[in-house]
Formats: sequence, C-alpha cells, structure tokens
Amino acid sequence: MLKLSLTPGEYLTINGNIVVQVYRSEGGRSYLAIDAPREIPIVRGTVLEREGAQRPEHLAHVPPKGHRSNFPI
Repeated sequence: MLKLSLTPGEYLTINGNIVVQVYRSEGGRSYLAIDAPREIPIVRGTVLEREGAQRPEHLAHVPPKGHRSNFPI
C-alpha cells in the first residue's frame, strides 16, 4: 500500500486517467476533488459497508482521534 502526505493543491494520478486532488484540509478533515471517467464508480466506504460489504483488510490502521501516531508523515 502506498501512503502519501499531500498538502492542499497537490494531486496524484491513477492510471493516467484519474486525478485526485486535496483542495482543502481543516479541522482534521481533508477535502478531495476526484476527476475520473464516468464509467468508474466512486463510492464512499461507509456506504459500501452499510450495504453489507466488508471493510478491506489491507487498509491502513487509523489511530483514534487525539492519539499521536509514530508514522512519520
């Protein structure tokens, strides 16, 4: 799994046709703009889980709010 630290205005590309940009970050939240072909579904994980999907095992662990991580980002 690739882990990145991006600041507002920075972006990444996936497969040359998907662009993900951090356009704002405040109060512990990051706001993303995603440009992808319409045939590629983009669905929030909480929606998938609410519909019965399992959370992917390979996702990075996010420590509880207020906990200081040792991960050097």
